[in-house]
Amino acid sequence: MKVMTKEEARKWCCQVSLKLASDDTLRYKNPGERRFFITAPEEHRLIVVLARDMLSFRGDTNFSGGLLWLRRWDIGSPQLVAPGWSILENIRRAHGDLRSLELAPAQSFREDEFVELHSFLIQVVAYGWVADFVPSAGGFFLHFKDNRQICCAAASLETLKELRAAFKRWKPTDEDPLVVKLLSMQKA
Repeated sequence: MKVMTKEEARKWCCQVSLKLASDDTLRYKNPGERRFFITAPEEHRLIVVLARDMLSFRGDTNFSGGLLWLRRWDIGSPQLVAPGWSILENIRRAHGDLRSLELAPAQSFREDEFVELHSFLIQVVAYGWVADFVPSAGGFFLHFKDNRQICCAAASLETLKELRAAFKRWKPTDEDPLVVKLLSMQKA
């Protein structure tokens, strides 16, 4: 695992053909980006399963590592989210990096660091942090929102279909369900 600053994360993303908007929002360089949304479960055991599904949707042997870029991890009461920060920073310390999340909010994972990345994703989903997960290979990325929604974006229609099939149990939708609900409430 390699801990990274924002600038290092930006460079990493550009190397895997992602474009960054001025606010560092990830996009594909081609105009045909495809996406869908899934809602993160609230039960911890289901969060563990979902995080594993994200890492192994093409099978355990196809895991290639990737980048997890934390955007907002200070959501909620500090007393309640501090255990999550501690878990991540302690995993990073065990790998030899003492920098805080504030100084280096991203980390890249090698193909032999499945468990470490799985542990990080569990915290991201459980605490509702805003983050991006970009696999080293695969032509897709996941954007975690603070409303329990996860946006799955793919570079091609074929990859999008694969992702949708792999995440079928999580009931994918074409629109962010929270945004749809807010719009319907405004109309009412």
